[in-house]
Amino acid sequence: MTVWPDVYWIGGSPCSGKSSIANRLAAEHGMRVYHCDEPFDDHVRAADPHTQPHLYLLRNLTWEWLFMRPVPEQVADELAVYREEFPLILADLRSLRGAGPLIVEGAALLPELIVPLLPSPSHAIYVIPTRAFQRATYARRSWPSHLLAHCSDPHQAWQNWMDRDEQFGRQVAAEARAVALPVLIVDGQCTLQENALAVAAHFGLR
Repeated sequence: MTVWPDVYWIGGSPCSGKSSIANRLAAEHGMRVYHCDEPFDDHVRAADPHTQPHLYLLRNLTWEWLFMRPVPEQVADELAVYREEFPLILADLRSLRGAGPLIVEGAALLPELIVPLLPSPSHAIYVIPTRAFQRATYARRSWPSHLLAHCSDPHQAWQNWMDRDEQFGRQVAAEARAVALPVLIVDGQCTLQENALAVAAHFGLR
């Protein structure tokens, strides 16, 4: 696979500040940004049931099914969904390349998927929140409670959701480190601007 020298990748788990960091870097350095979660629904609708069965299944998901299953099963399915979605993300990105540097951010950017595209480790970083930071960030948002209200046990669904994201983050961080990609742990001790500066320094942005 050909490397993509004009693309910078920010992976990691939810509620770590990936989107905010990407937006800030794009604004400060005149770059474009692609958020993997924005076309997700379109990718689900485009999924092939034979080659992308996990992604296709999400067409008919319920919040009960999503959050009330055993956490290891949820994590395994999440990883499978992102592996199946990645070709659709690449198709989107091919249409955006060629007009200057591009920042791509999202939980879907598993290390195993982007390593073949990297000209060097300086083009990718993983941003992972601590357990406490993740839960505090989710708790400040109003929309999770609306989703959990559809579950038979909202409290257990919340615990499963938080545990799923935490386990996903740990696994992604371990995989990133295994291929010599840096991991930025977000615990609330640094400001968004400080975290953005750390990512910019790793990317070599001036």
